[in-house]
Amino acid sequence: MSLIHIASVLLFIQIFSFIYAQNVIPEVTIQVLKPKGIKVFLPENADNLPTTSFLFDGLLYKENASIAQSNIVRPIWGFGAKTETGGWLFQDPFVEIKVNQRIFYHIFVSTGHGEVGQPNSDGIANFTLPGYTHTNRLYNVISLVDPSAPGPHCRETVTKVRGKRVCAGETIFEDNFDTFREDLWQIAHYIPIDHPEHPFVSYQRLQSNPTVVVENGNLRISPKLQQDLFQRQNKSILSGTLDLTSGCTELRTCSMSSIGVDIVPPVVSGRVTSARFAFTYGTIHVRAKLPQGDWLYPEILLEPLSKKYGSLNYASGVLKVAMARGNTDVDNERYSNNWLIGGPILNSRCRSALEFYHKKIEGDQFWGDEFHEYSLTWSPDEIVLKVDGEEWGRYMPGATGLRSWLPASCRGDWFELLNNGGIMAPFDDHFYITLGVAVGGIVEFADGLSTGDKIPKPWRNRGRKAGFSFWQDKENWYPTWSTPDLLVDYVKVVAL
Repeated sequence: MSLIHIASVLLFIQIFSFIYAQNVIPEVTIQVLKPKGIKVFLPENADNLPTTSFLFDGLLYKENASIAQSNIVRPIWGFGAKTETGGWLFQDPFVEIKVNQRIFYHIFVSTGHGEVGQPNSDGIANFTLPGYTHTNRLYNVISLVDPSAPGPHCRETVTKVRGKRVCAGETIFEDNFDTFREDLWQIAHYIPIDHPEHPFVSYQRLQSNPTVVVENGNLRISPKLQQDLFQRQNKSILSGTLDLTSGCTELRTCSMSSIGVDIVPPVVSGRVTSARFAFTYGTIHVRAKLPQGDWLYPEILLEPLSKKYGSLNYASGVLKVAMARGNTDVDNERYSNNWLIGGPILNSRCRSALEFYHKKIEGDQFWGDEFHEYSLTWSPDEIVLKVDGEEWGRYMPGATGLRSWLPASCRGDWFELLNNGGIMAPFDDHFYITLGVAVGGIVEFADGLSTGDKIPKPWRNRGRKAGFSFWQDKENWYPTWSTPDLLVDYVKVVAL
């Protein structure tokens, strides 16, 4: 077909579309901007009909004038674009419209891609496009809107983002890890001496053989042995000093020396946080492959930005998006890689107090065998956990809020501060994203566990020699670290 034939295509709208238009097409929302510009938003239709295009066709009339040919100022028309939050948006940023002007308009919504018929003797073909139309609509301009105000497509949301206005359904954070983005993530470089879980790691940003790297479209966080790094410096983990002062991201925990059984953390690992992004309420999706190996566990967390309820023992809360410990051969399946847990933590000393839910993978599989999408929806009245789109846990506040689920033995002076918050306290403030790999510690693995050929867990959680005893058992646990890395395909946060 020649260009002149294409230019001569006629638009044919099926007759039945006019009959049902009123029931199918929702009303548009029009927003006239100052000093110039217009936005027209078409929401999704209630019948969920597939929409392939949206056309706005209007005429602008003079101020306080009748709808007559002589009073037309100019046409306003064009196709809208599909918005991320749902619906379609037509925009013209250049048209100047005044108060008391009127816009007479029609809209057309197509529900297919159309067909071009056979050309007639003049070489002109009909183009049949199925759809629906609203005709003879009139909009009176009674006020102009500041262009910085939310657009008509922006639905109200309970989600809050630090320093930004957001809309319902909007993607407020996303990283597909095509490269490592320093503007989104900060790599931790410190010794977590005061971490409530006391993992046997230091988090380090290494220049060679890094713990954090992006490769093949994934974020890779890899634990390594501190002794291997010390050997290059002719130092020993049993007597050396670990000095992370240069580039330390937590100034109070930057250096440590081994003295007797109090040795420096035997494992070097990686950890990243969403340095410039924090939010309240929303849904986070993380597609990841979890680490496997004895005494490893992933950190896929939301952590409090301000710690307004305190910092001791997670007093300001932590949300675990997903966690399955790395052990694949352990005598208690609750601590196995086939047992998924997650949700809120209000007190690290009562780690299991809110472990109401778990998800066991089917058959002889483990969560670390393949990638899975782990999701957590955090709202003002509940916390919902999903894996691969399937819900497996839902936390709702009790009579006095979420805190009411903590037993009396888990409550202290800090607990009274939660009374100053809402029913979801401490989960009513900004939280940021954390991704990492931890090892051992005094919380995640119960005493008395055995792995493999009845090899006992080498440390006691309350023992002074915990880290030392763990290191002394290296010949048993290190060979199990076949796939110790946390791999993350993407992270996405969507406003509610």
